[in-house]
Amino acid sequence: MQQPTVCVLTGDIVKSSALSGGALDDVMTALAEVATTIGEWPGESGVNYERFRGDGWQLLIERPAHALRACLFARAAVRRASDRGETRIGIGIGAATAGATLAESSGAAFELSGRGLDNLGVHRLWRIEGERGMPGEQALTQALFAVCDERSRHWTGRQADIFMRLAIPDAPLMAEVAEALSIQPQTVQKHFARAGGHALLEAIEAFESAGSA
Repeated sequence: MQQPTVCVLTGDIVKSSALSGGALDDVMTALAEVATTIGEWPGESGVNYERFRGDGWQLLIERPAHALRACLFARAAVRRASDRGETRIGIGIGAATAGATLAESSGAAFELSGRGLDNLGVHRLWRIEGERGMPGEQALTQALFAVCDERSRHWTGRQADIFMRLAIPDAPLMAEVAEALSIQPQTVQKHFARAGGHALLEAIEAFESAGSA
């Protein structure tokens, strides 16, 4: 039987030793919660998430086209939990065989994700590696992820929160987000613009369209 093509994100928390134990736990809890959110996106039937080695984490996504949106959500979740929080991410797109846990799972997606994390340089926090089935041409995809990584790296906690609210599939209107947060719509627009939200959403939509083609 042919293995399905999936996306695996393998990450760790940057300078986790500088965070208190409680702050690190808050960050990891935020990642677990965002995994649940991703599992509710169209085409997903639930997302597998596991924490390992204290500050490490791994996430399996059924639809590779969701890889870029998921990376941005993972960063936003970490930043919303801690203004000092940051995560590195290796993204692998390829075949996989699911085990009882992610630690017991195997396949190219897991290998590529781990390799992407191991091969991160000084100036990059995300790296995507893929087999056939990776949306878009590989060099352009690498560049797209690098630019989105850089653009979102300086989010504040408030910008991250507003981006997450407006970047889910079938997102609410800005006025509805403003009402939920008890702030003015202009304030939502300001934070979303400073987060690079419009350009990042355009990048997400282009990547997902390529992955669905």
